Amino acid sequence: MKNEIIKYQHYLLLILALIITQFILEPLWQHGLDTQSKIQLMEKKADKIADLLSVKEQIDEQDKLISSKLLQLQPYLFPASSESEFKLLAQGKVESVLSDANCNIDSIGWKSRSKVEQSLIRWTLEARYKGNAECALKAIRTFEHQKPVINISEYSLGGREVSGNKRNNMVIQINLVMWQNAKEVAL
Repeated sequence: MKNEIIKYQHYLLLILALIITQFILEPLWQHGLDTQSKIQLMEKKADKIADLLSVKEQIDEQDKLISSKLLQLQPYLFPASSESEFKLLAQGKVESVLSDANCNIDSIGWKSRSKVEQSLIRWTLEARYKGNAECALKAIRTFEHQKPVINISEYSLGGREVSGNKRNNMVIQINLVMWQNAKEVAL
């Protein structure tokens, strides 16, 4: 038996070397490569964090500027705490403008709602009313000067004729855009 072991000794050494390579050296090599790639990723992450920290002052200055601009913007936004309260307030303003302009309201309806950014919601309202040229002009001028802002996005006038005659009534359809402070609303 000893003679056979000596005779096949080089085969046994080769098998032992393959086993050591397969189960010890190759996993160690793979572990080293994985560790090296993790270190490279961590170095990139650390570089990105260092870059962000280097521009932190600029980011803070921009944040202060944005905050001051938002404070200046507040008088132009509707400050309602809920959707229903906003709709009630905005629709009441529209109705009062049309009533003050001596217009006859046919219908008022909400068309759309969209989130412009994190702190701003854009609303679109459609109003249809009847009146003469004086009513149309007075209502449009009043909408242009409202605070909070009520912007006219679309309008159409229709009637038999548009003249200075007070009996010539037109049908006026107008789309109004309003903005609401989204920070005050629970979405």
